[in-house]
Amino acid sequence: MPVDVDLSSLVPDGLPDGREAVQEGRALAATVERAPSLYLQEKGVRSELEHRLRAREQGVLCTCMNVGLATWEETREALALIHEDAQRRGVRPPDRFNLLAERRMGLPKELRAGAPQETGPVLWSEQDWWELTHTVPIQPEAADNMIGGPGSLDNVLDALRVGITTIGVFSQYTWRWPYWDDEVAQTMSFLKAVGVLSAFRDDGVCFDTYLEDGYPGVFHDYANYVGWAMLEHWIAHELLGAQLSISWGGLTTNPITKSGLTLALDAVNEHVPSGFVQGDTIGNRPDIDSNYAVVGADGLFMKLVDHRYRLGGAPTAVPVTETERIPTWQEISTVQAVSRRLEEYVPLVEPTIDWSVIEGVRDRLLAGGRRFFENARRALGEAGIDREDPAQILFVLRRLGAHACEELFGAGEVDPSYPGGRRPVMQTDLVRATMAERERLMASLKSRREDPRVRGRKVVVSSTDVHEFAEFLLVSTLGALGADVVDFGINRDPEDIVKVALETNAEAVVVTTHNGVARSFARKLCEELERAGIGGTRVYMGGVLNEDVDGSEIPVDVREDLARIGVRTPADIEGLIDEIGEHAPAPA
Repeated sequence: MPVDVDLSSLVPDGLPDGREAVQEGRALAATVERAPSLYLQEKGVRSELEHRLRAREQGVLCTCMNVGLATWEETREALALIHEDAQRRGVRPPDRFNLLAERRMGLPKELRAGAPQETGPVLWSEQDWWELTHTVPIQPEAADNMIGGPGSLDNVLDALRVGITTIGVFSQYTWRWPYWDDEVAQTMSFLKAVGVLSAFRDDGVCFDTYLEDGYPGVFHDYANYVGWAMLEHWIAHELLGAQLSISWGGLTTNPITKSGLTLALDAVNEHVPSGFVQGDTIGNRPDIDSNYAVVGADGLFMKLVDHRYRLGGAPTAVPVTETERIPTWQEISTVQAVSRRLEEYVPLVEPTIDWSVIEGVRDRLLAGGRRFFENARRALGEAGIDREDPAQILFVLRRLGAHACEELFGAGEVDPSYPGGRRPVMQTDLVRATMAERERLMASLKSRREDPRVRGRKVVVSSTDVHEFAEFLLVSTLGALGADVVDFGINRDPEDIVKVALETNAEAVVVTTHNGVARSFARKLCEELERAGIGGTRVYMGGVLNEDVDGSEIPVDVREDLARIGVRTPADIEGLIDEIGEHAPAPA
């Protein structure tokens, strides 16, 4: 195999025993006084899980929505308006919502105020947390940036106290948070937080994962995706003692594949309902209105599968504008109404489906997933990793990275002609779409291969967030044209990018961004370039170029602001290539 690594070398010297951290968390649980949310009171249950189990027995379909405006105050108001709008329309309100909090929530409380502001709300006070569960009878999940970062323990304690019974996101433990590089402290906070959750397992408290936010989000093979879910299930249940709920779905477009994968993941998690099944986020196109076709096809199939197999899940209808910006409350409410209307078609369509095809996809993925899982367990044992210590397991997986995990543990047969070195059991939709886009770009630029204007230009490429495939397209395209590319990876701070640009004598810096920080990140980056004495370095940005501004309900386009700062914003990769080729290197 092309990857040759000593797994034991990935465990840092002096790493504390993860089992002790979990026990500390369980002891802390005794100090938590839990209050019921409005939703739990209305349903007469102790947990969201209890209601889900009851709903699936009765054949009642549940729904989820994502909410996270610029501030908690705006988000709270949006929740009230969405609930009111559902009542006006005469449809059931959503059963639950994922709070899409800003990344600062992943940091310890004392560091949040001083960290860079991004898009999304921050819960600053006990009152904010209380309002999260007591504004409307819709059950929240403390989702993005709540578990995984160094602030995990703070968030879990606050969430439990106000009646939240599903808390995530497991897969985000692989993330890096802004200006935080202490992996050991981050891991210990994570383990203590899950230890607290495990103490309430019998009360129905769930530790949620969203697989796309972790390494599976960039896997090439759906079988490996299922295998990773098996790893997380093993870690959560056997090593941490927590009740896992497996959420997923945003990066799969094919409804047959998605249906089969849904059944496979249900089997992996021993039929515990998923926290949510995210709506398709990669099938959307620039024609916003046409994206309602994606909402309809994706939502109908997820409801069909849930109803037929009594899964007790909660599909999330994704607003048609989400790929461009944070949706308004009206857009969220509209797709929720569409989602409820789709439920009327379930009994009409369900008898016409050949379910054996979907079950065949399930069985194929489960078989491949088991191979990945057993390969991983075997490799950890052979390397001398203590498979009873969750800290060691987490460190090895985190430091190994997504691509190496697929190459080392993958379910497919070894085949160097495929990306990742293995023939996929079933290629992921996102990889298929990304590789198709790469081929399109290569065909478009075929006449310019080894472009003399680009050849040899030293370019640093990085991302402000976790969107790896956008960065991959930039790196691979520039490299194919002969540029000397420095791939600096994802989740990077401005200061670190500048350091690499200085060390490599880069002529240009290219940054892709999707987390609503375009203007503030660019300003800081340019300031640091000037401070380092390389202010002439050209800076290019692409992706979602918007940011929150006072007085606007939604993030606004900041391209004009970026131009004033001196940052160039080509419309696409072809435009980026043209700009890099047309401009001579700036003097140092």
